[in-house]
Amino acid sequence: MLREAEGIEQGVAAARAEPAGMLKVTAPLPVGVNILAPALPAFRQRHPKVSVDVRLSDRYVDLIEEGVDVAIRVGDPGDTRLIARRLAPHRICAFASPNYLRERGVPQHPNDLLQHDCVNFRYQSTGQEAVWPFNLGSKLIESTPPSALIIDTSDAVVAALAAGAGIGISATYIAAACVERRELVPVLHEFAYDRFHLHAVWPESRRGNPAVKAFVAFLQDVFPSPAPWDVLVQTRAREG
Repeated sequence: MLREAEGIEQGVAAARAEPAGMLKVTAPLPVGVNILAPALPAFRQRHPKVSVDVRLSDRYVDLIEEGVDVAIRVGDPGDTRLIARRLAPHRICAFASPNYLRERGVPQHPNDLLQHDCVNFRYQSTGQEAVWPFNLGSKLIESTPPSALIIDTSDAVVAALAAGAGIGISATYIAAACVERRELVPVLHEFAYDRFHLHAVWPESRRGNPAVKAFVAFLQDVFPSPAPWDVLVQTRAREG
């Protein structure tokens, strides 16, 4: 009877340690569309007892107030109530279509952008246009070039660039699919500046949750460093 009781207790402990239940996750829209959503079937195969409720938005989500288990965020996690795990870099680069570059030439310096059609991104949360960061030696230069086309969705910016609208900046993980299909070419890559990292963050109260632990471990596989999308863009930049 003692051994039987011990076996039952071990079985209960194992069941408690197995990831299960509903997991609420939030991420920025472009991260969710381009990286997270395609990876979720693999997570479900690995942990079939976990259901994942994903909320994609560029709105800042208070995890504790809204009962969210895990968030993917760009840059400094910024909330001391949360545990953070660094993921892949959030790398920004300039891109243009091969046809546009054949017609207008390839810029060799950020100052050359004044002679080009530019496409910029506008933040929905603030209404501000994106600032373009460039690394000139050891100095960071930031500018917002005059743009004839301004769009408030990152994936739409990339679609416009692939269609030949001009030169624009994008996170590499958004542009990578177009780069792989040779619909976009990295430009000014030697001036690219890595300002932020992606982070997984979760409340202290979720520290021991098996589903949260499993999901965070999974995110480290999905967002490795170096990231495959960064390697692809760097390779194509070297090809010229």
